[in-house]
Amino acid sequence: MSTHFIAIVVENPPAWANETIRNWEEIFDRRGVADVLDFVTQEISEPLSQIDMRQVIGQDGHYAGQTWLEAVTDPQYKPSKMDSAFRKYDDNPSYYFSGEVRNDMYFSSLNGGPWYCDSGGNHRTIVAKFVCERLFRERGTYPLVCGVLKHSYFADLEALDLFKKLHEFRDRGIHVTVQRRQLSDYLVSEKHIFEYEPTFFVADFRFDRDNLRSQWLSAQQFHHFARHVLKHDGRVTRFERLKHYWLQFACGDFSSLILPPQ
Repeated sequence: MSTHFIAIVVENPPAWANETIRNWEEIFDRRGVADVLDFVTQEISEPLSQIDMRQVIGQDGHYAGQTWLEAVTDPQYKPSKMDSAFRKYDDNPSYYFSGEVRNDMYFSSLNGGPWYCDSGGNHRTIVAKFVCERLFRERGTYPLVCGVLKHSYFADLEALDLFKKLHEFRDRGIHVTVQRRQLSDYLVSEKHIFEYEPTFFVADFRFDRDNLRSQWLSAQQFHHFARHVLKHDGRVTRFERLKHYWLQFACGDFSSLILPPQ
């Protein structure tokens, strides 16, 4: 009678088994002050793709925070499903390599970084990492898991960081919001590519609480404006104050945002 694969893992775990499973939300936070998705400028979807499990370092919830080995020996989420995932591999050891996955395991990356299992296949991800390692030891060639769905996100993380920092100045009279609009979507060699453009609405009450200055800004304009505000710790400079009065009394402009000089 052959030994169950889970027993092999527990008896002789690889060194990386003691590394912590990272949480996708640590780098792709959608519930904080700002939703990182609003700052995504490009998304690439690759169905029925292949993935190197050595490049997978985490997942969305479930076993994040445990080590890979702890997720096997003492799973913090649905232990019965973990046992079932290992038993299914025993019954069908070709599953991860024959294309049977059929887009039912989802992996995401941010700005070309490592991969995380995202929303589907958390249990099988753990099994697959150990399976691929074992086959690599036996054969000398690292196998790729076939048939997965991959999403590559590319986001303007500097704009996200600036947005969060400007949000802290809301009590001083600066309010910021962000919207994202889709520019295009197209196919390139089975990859579905989506292009987006974030735009930023800045409302500035610092000059006059009764007269709002506001404007929609491109990402480049927002970067410039936000860095200027942060450099001066939210204070209105003398130049800006003079420009405010000039716009009011010389131009009759009571509403346009005062942008720092380029």
